[in-house]
Amino acid sequence: MPGWLKWALLSLWALSLLAGMLLYSQRQLTDFDPSLALSQAAASPTFDAAFVELLKDNGVKPGSIVHLQSDAGCYCNQLTAPHKRQLSARLGENYQLKQISLDASPALQNLITAFPAVAIVDKQGVLRYLGPYATGYGCFTGATLVDFIARAATATTSPGAIINAQATGCFCQT
Repeated sequence: MPGWLKWALLSLWALSLLAGMLLYSQRQLTDFDPSLALSQAAASPTFDAAFVELLKDNGVKPGSIVHLQSDAGCYCNQLTAPHKRQLSARLGENYQLKQISLDASPALQNLITAFPAVAIVDKQGVLRYLGPYATGYGCFTGATLVDFIARAATATTSPGAIINAQATGCFCQT
């Protein structure tokens, strides 16, 4: 077999592997808010306060990092553990970690249709951030948002919550 044919076959094999990986990875990307339920609700001027009330109904107190997930098995729930630890470390003792199952709260499940998600409620009871921990390909290879979330939670002024509903990444649907 001529040398050029070996290289051509090797190149064809490598290109087919790359194409397969690209197609597979594209299937792994999902919108965080595919039905736009969160985006539409967040357009209301009273959304932040109403969402905090929903969280209070689920036992959330001011100064909380709220991890939102479902009881349904989702591989990404386990993979957000490093993000939760990093966020807790960044926000320090001023914030407690609370976990809520979306299955236990239909009102929250109507708004948050993808998980895992995080909500930050500051010491004054103001919603600072609502959205995913990370974006991008795969639950663990995406771009972490921990630094961004921590800055939003500790900013001295807050014109309103940051609602990150336009994210794309590896999310499970409720």
